Amino acid sequence: MTAPRIWCLLRDQFAHVRPVADALGDSARFVYDSDWNPDVLVRESPDAVLCINDWPYDVARCLDAARRASIPSLALQDGILEWRCQYENPLFGSGGGAPQHQPVLADYIACIGRQSARQITAWGNVGRAIATGMPRLDHLLSRPKVERRVPGSTVLVMTAKNPGFTEEQRAVTLESLRDLKAFLGSRADITVLWRVGRDIARQLGIENLLSEMESAELAAVVERADAVVTTPSTAMLEAMLLNRPVAALDYHNVPRFVPTAWTISAREQIAPVVDEILSPSARKLAYQDDVLHDCLECRTPAASRVADLIMRLAARERIDALREPNSDQGATPPALDALYPDEPIFAERDLRALQVRLTRLQKENESLRRRVRLSDVARRLLRRRPSGGREASS
Repeated sequence: MTAPRIWCLLRDQFAHVRPVADALGDSARFVYDSDWNPDVLVRESPDAVLCINDWPYDVARCLDAARRASIPSLALQDGILEWRCQYENPLFGSGGGAPQHQPVLADYIACIGRQSARQITAWGNVGRAIATGMPRLDHLLSRPKVERRVPGSTVLVMTAKNPGFTEEQRAVTLESLRDLKAFLGSRADITVLWRVGRDIARQLGIENLLSEMESAELAAVVERADAVVTTPSTAMLEAMLLNRPVAALDYHNVPRFVPTAWTISAREQIAPVVDEILSPSARKLAYQDDVLHDCLECRTPAASRVADLIMRLAARERIDALREPNSDQGATPPALDALYPDEPIFAERDLRALQVRLTRLQKENESLRRRVRLSDVARRLLRRRPSGGREASS
């Protein structure tokens, strides 16, 4: 039997897929496509299509082409759901872009946990969200356990890779870190480790342990600490998985999809929360464990679940995904014009008007792409032109 070909629409983020490819071994062939050309995808006719993010225009075109060609597709969720990214990120709905996961453009999405699967399902993706876990974190499950000290004395402070999606958000994050730095600097009994974005480190004037944004490197730093304070990010779940009490540093006062047992949302909360996470109660640690296992499928490696899902898609088997209870259709997803009231496009109800507008935009996009390609060719020709002397006149 010929091994199925899995067409991966990837230019980066390979860490999400490599554990799955390793789990399948010779059972499947992974083809990594960085061009994202729908015509090539259809011509090659793979058995399944895999992507990490489906919001880039060319990925969306490939997924649409795959659906028309009856080629099943799967998106892998690349991190936690976060309010500012979802609703206040200029890249997505709040900036006029396509809202993330509303709906998912692939046939199915492999979610990092049940919490994400429930939420993404509620956004109009009934029967398409499957809780599989996050393959790139599987290595943490087999990592030798490093016990924390209780009471502890070392606090790790972290930020997300992107501390904010707007200047205002970045300013609020920086304010919270300055408050935290001032408090920790006043405590001679506490050792502080910093692993923050490079710009943040420069503005705080601290020694930064960040070398690469990789999970293995993060784990080694987390294990040096007794407790973690971090801005909302997937790193919260990684630290929980390594059995560290985690406090979310969040001055933004927005809803949170992923809760934590401890939260710092104002300067006055820093001292009591830091004291608590260094000597955590059994009750809050139990709650943190509940949160972890709801938000991340992590009792067994995720790569095998994603691998099984991919093989079933390639074989055209029926997939059982999360569905709303007592309904084949699920709850009505929230209206986009309510979620993004400043973007007029989401208030348009005339389907024909939207179809005509989309067609015009697609034609304009194709024209601009041709002009860019011609400009690139012209620049390459100019670079190859010999220097010095004049061209002979005709």
